[in-house]
Amino acid sequence: MITVEKSIFINKPVHEVFAFATADGNYQKMQPDVTEVIEHGPRNTVGSSWTEVRKFMGQELRTTSEVTVFEPDKKEVTKVIKGPVFYETTVTYEPSEGGTKYTTKITGEPKGFFKLAEGIVSAQLEKAVIDGNQRLKDLVEKS
Repeated sequence: MITVEKSIFINKPVHEVFAFATADGNYQKMQPDVTEVIEHGPRNTVGSSWTEVRKFMGQELRTTSEVTVFEPDKKEVTKVIKGPVFYETTVTYEPSEGGTKYTTKITGEPKGFFKLAEGIVSAQLEKAVIDGNQRLKDLVEKS
């Protein structure tokens, strides 16, 4: 089982951070290893789904995810419903010191090749979460 949880302080109010993070097109700005996002219907509601294409450990991965929890300005939870690695991502937005504590938590159980390389997968995932959180902070604080 892999669990990665990282938080970052963003010097903007929760509603601004949430609005930016959930706006159409901004996911790829926060996750540059994602090369394509294909929406399957309306966004930002429980049951929304999309397929993302990303480069991970030198491989192109196609993963379809679904929103299971969507609480504006508080929390989003998504789970992979189709792909090579099944995991759940929880993002929380908390008011903190005049800004926002933004936390990303990913839990999953790798299988096949990814299970054999679990330590490497975990390290790469941790780096991707840290980098994505920092990109969000930089983008939101500049806006």
